[in-house]
Amino acid sequence: MKLLILGSGAMGSLFAGKLKQSDVDVTLFNRPNDHVKAIHKDGLRIIDWDGNGSTVALSTATNPAELTGDYDIVLVLVKAFATESVLEKVLPAIHKNTPIMTLQNGIGNMETIKALAPANDVLIGGTQAGAGIVEPGTVVQRAWGTTFIGNAQHGADQHLLDELASVFTESGLKTHVSENVQSIIWSKLLVNVAYNGLTAVTRLTNGGAIRTREGEDILANLVTEAVKVAKAKEIPLLYKDPVAECIRLGKEEIGMNTSSMLTDVLHQRKTEIEVMNGAIVEEGIHHGIPTPYNDMMVKLIKIIENSYYKST
Repeated sequence: MKLLILGSGAMGSLFAGKLKQSDVDVTLFNRPNDHVKAIHKDGLRIIDWDGNGSTVALSTATNPAELTGDYDIVLVLVKAFATESVLEKVLPAIHKNTPIMTLQNGIGNMETIKALAPANDVLIGGTQAGAGIVEPGTVVQRAWGTTFIGNAQHGADQHLLDELASVFTESGLKTHVSENVQSIIWSKLLVNVAYNGLTAVTRLTNGGAIRTREGEDILANLVTEAVKVAKAKEIPLLYKDPVAECIRLGKEEIGMNTSSMLTDVLHQRKTEIEVMNGAIVEEGIHHGIPTPYNDMMVKLIKIIENSYYKST
């Protein structure tokens, strides 16, 4: 199998490195930065649960002209707000029948990809795996949750989904195929809603943010609002008790993880709050469902983002 992964952030690097370790042909595409330069020069170093490190040689590309085009699948792991700009650069360099899969955070990514690439099959996924870049060229895996993938449209290749699930699982990224795409999107969204804003505001890991009763209470209210919106949209979720499952994940599987939003805040970068808690607020307005906790979280993150820029 030959994969092109768009985005060399923590998750793009983790997937690329783990898959390459399983002898999958992987190319990692990203704009030039210190992390990509380090990977190109010395390989990607992956640090596991026990703190042991291993290095894997990984093909990188920073220019669409460097891409070969003959990929079995393109995996999108850029920030949601960068999807359009990155795909517009890459699409001319890949075959028009190449399936595209998004494992991005939030909602709306599938629709963006389908609008930009109507001829391509679009696959969707959500992952509970987690990672962080600790220095250029080095990624540490901090969460070992399950990845769910599925079809975004009728007629997409079921055999490819099964093959991807097998390849991902063999690499150490446990993956299941789900028949309900919206279940995947919204169940992953609930985890994002639970932890990203909360950890970015508190500056704590996922597990640290719910170590107290107050943290669990805020998480429960954020997730409960999201569940009410999902029910209004008649979206079945993967979890029977979403609040309990999100808390379990934080205590048992993703507790060590530093969320992507906290990482963005620490580096004074734009966050994905609009497609996470912001999406719950917008859908809540549409369905007449109050979402005060998610609304407050959006406002808190916006305050933090605006603090990056000093007035002159």
